[in-house]
Amino acid sequence: MMSRPGARVGFFERISRGWKMTKLGIAVVRADPELMVYTLLSGILSLLAIGVAISGSIGLDVLVTDPECVGEDCGSELVFGHMAIWFVFYMIVSIITVFWNAAIIASAYERLTAGTNPSFSYGIGQAMKCLPQIFIWGLIAGTVGLFIQILEGLANSEDSPPPLRLVAGMASFFIGVAWWVLTFFVVPIIVLERASVLDSMGRSPELFRGTWGEDVTSHIGTGLLMTLCIFILAAISVPVMMLGDVGLVLGLVILAVGVLFAVLFFSTVEAVNRASLFYYAKTGQAPPMAQKVGINF
Repeated sequence: MMSRPGARVGFFERISRGWKMTKLGIAVVRADPELMVYTLLSGILSLLAIGVAISGSIGLDVLVTDPECVGEDCGSELVFGHMAIWFVFYMIVSIITVFWNAAIIASAYERLTAGTNPSFSYGIGQAMKCLPQIFIWGLIAGTVGLFIQILEGLANSEDSPPPLRLVAGMASFFIGVAWWVLTFFVVPIIVLERASVLDSMGRSPELFRGTWGEDVTSHIGTGLLMTLCIFILAAISVPVMMLGDVGLVLGLVILAVGVLFAVLFFSTVEAVNRASLFYYAKTGQAPPMAQKVGINF
């Protein structure tokens, strides 16, 4: 049995628990592979939103720009219009991502705690019950995320002065990390406890503080496993590509399908880990499913 979160725990013990949480997340996704459909739908809807944004941006140019205008200033009056289109797109994608993550967390939590196999509609239904909070949180997370993206753009822009690039790079890194830490448990609190956004944002840092080692380890472990899988896929597909035209096509297919599956699988595992860590943060114990799959803490 685990000790209560916040109790004095050794660093390596935290790492061990975080890694076991990752293994538990993998076990959940293997038991309920339909959870990956949530991630797939999130990606498809986000791509559709990108398509709408691109179409809207192109349509704005076609409908408003003067065809007789010549020079660099042509279309400059549409800058704010394009910015508005892409801002709305970014907010929509953020809300989509939050919604489907909430669905995964709700379904995974049911499996982790009750041991039942929830239906595909279960997670969607649970997310729909807190749609107002998801919408508000999506807007907040999207706005902060967009601000961080702007800072990263300044940091990587060759047109920016070196001091500005350095400051923007440091600011984007530290703000990004701080935001991730402060909001780690916001979505689980919203979807599992029907809490308000403000209450969730207030409680999330406290829960993270007691489980920081496990949270960070599970996040890094999931990312490393996905990277390792992609490297293995590349090691398999690149030699195949050397076998002529047929081999090139086959190797590209293997790589593309494999990378897509790896991203879907481990992105879903990351969301499931959030549900497991939330249970641990509240109870100080591993979710009941851990013992059933032979993962002992």
